[in-house]
Amino acid sequence: MRRVTGDLSAPTPTEAAALGRDALAAGWRLACQATALNDVRLHIPPESLTAAQRLQVEGIEARLDLDPAIHTPGAYGLAVDVGTTKVAAYLVRLETGETVARSAAMNPQIAYGEDVISRIAFAGREAGPPKERGQVGAKCLQSVLVETLNSLLAEMCASASVPAGRVLDSVMVGNTAMHHLLAGLPVEQLGRAPYAPATTEPLLIPARELGLALGEGANVYLPPVIAGYVGADHLAMLLATGIIKPRRREGREEFNLAAKKPFADNEKPSRSPAPVLWGSLLRGSNIIALDIGTNTEIALLAGGRITCCSCASGPAFEGAHIREGMRAAPGAIERARWSDGKILWQTIEGQPPVGICGSGILDVVASLLDGGLLKPNGQLTVGSEYPLVPAAQTGLGRDLVVTRKDVHEIQLAKSAIRAGTEVLLANAGLAAGDLDGFIVAGAFGTYLDLRSAVRVGMFPSLPMEKFSQVGNAAGVGARMMLVSAKKRREAEALAKRLGYVELAADDGFTGLFMKYLGF
Repeated sequence: MRRVTGDLSAPTPTEAAALGRDALAAGWRLACQATALNDVRLHIPPESLTAAQRLQVEGIEARLDLDPAIHTPGAYGLAVDVGTTKVAAYLVRLETGETVARSAAMNPQIAYGEDVISRIAFAGREAGPPKERGQVGAKCLQSVLVETLNSLLAEMCASASVPAGRVLDSVMVGNTAMHHLLAGLPVEQLGRAPYAPATTEPLLIPARELGLALGEGANVYLPPVIAGYVGADHLAMLLATGIIKPRRREGREEFNLAAKKPFADNEKPSRSPAPVLWGSLLRGSNIIALDIGTNTEIALLAGGRITCCSCASGPAFEGAHIREGMRAAPGAIERARWSDGKILWQTIEGQPPVGICGSGILDVVASLLDGGLLKPNGQLTVGSEYPLVPAAQTGLGRDLVVTRKDVHEIQLAKSAIRAGTEVLLANAGLAAGDLDGFIVAGAFGTYLDLRSAVRVGMFPSLPMEKFSQVGNAAGVGARMMLVSAKKRREAEALAKRLGYVELAADDGFTGLFMKYLGF
């Protein structure tokens, strides 16, 4: 491990022998030898993890229209979804659209802040570790991300027997902060009202300028972001799901704007109008599409308009801030249900439980509700903690428990998502019952149990057939834009026509958040 901030005990002789003077000077330590003297932040490299994390890279199947920007025979492209927590990468043959390799890794920026706000704050400071001393935080965040991207690229090229020099194009999507940090754009303004992006235009940057080890002359295409907290990943998700399909007119596909203004003249300034889009909507006229993560982006399609918002759902669904929380790795409780007076559980790969991942804690809270062990305010009826697994059955040598604080973390996350959804519906004059479809994207969205999400109040109570789980749709959208210049134009046109609601400035959000905080 490597110390990022805080103080550790002095290196031991064992560490000196195993690591050497240079590694110790660079901040590297052995976790089994070091003791934290105060609050510390550590970087744990992938090779030091005890078990591989389950990282979602799959998404919905989508037809790829081949019209790449690069027509060089034998050329390949790199598509990347840069998430706050995870990075998913795809190596694609541009001539055929075939994905020849895919890989994923934790976003290394987590060492400097587990959420967007923390990283924005770090970006303005001087980096701490000796290796990066003298760099501003933003440069440090960019460099560690680029290092991971190059590592993923090398891994995929090796597995597919593709020389890196033949990777001649790239499309990368992410939320606005990830987009700006990768591109080297300022991010401090994203941390204060009105949370304005440095640019909302698409960017084409030479890969070598970013330090990416692509082929000679390769560029990186960054699709436009929508707002301070709605990025190109949300745009890619909407593109991949086929929610809006442009109508054909005079031999070309286009989006058309209605002549009338979609909102009244006294519209609140926190809302940017969503022009009417004439096109075919997926499965119905009123659809919610959301991508769940540390930051959750939500879009409502209603009456031919798309309006979106973003809410800080936090890292609880990644297992963070949970007493026994962990990433989705072997031994993590991933499923739970109430049966015969107790909670039955299931772990990843059937190993003895050593913690609870995001889908598991959501199931556990739903099970506690089913068993009558939670009050409407989230308090446990059995004390401050519930013994989920006795010590004899765990891989910990002690009881595995769920605490009142764990429940509270889920309350905060699910309430933010539900309140954001309800704000969009209310602004459109709709109720949840008016929805024709509810699309759930993202890695966590792939594994969550929809019934648990409805049970805790994160999603509205709808018939199960109205829900669709589409996996990493942002990654699919990135691949679509990689192999099709037309899809890039569609995404750019769509970005200009999306309405946006800033929840921090919306009069109804706080009340709705408090309403859905309970059960």
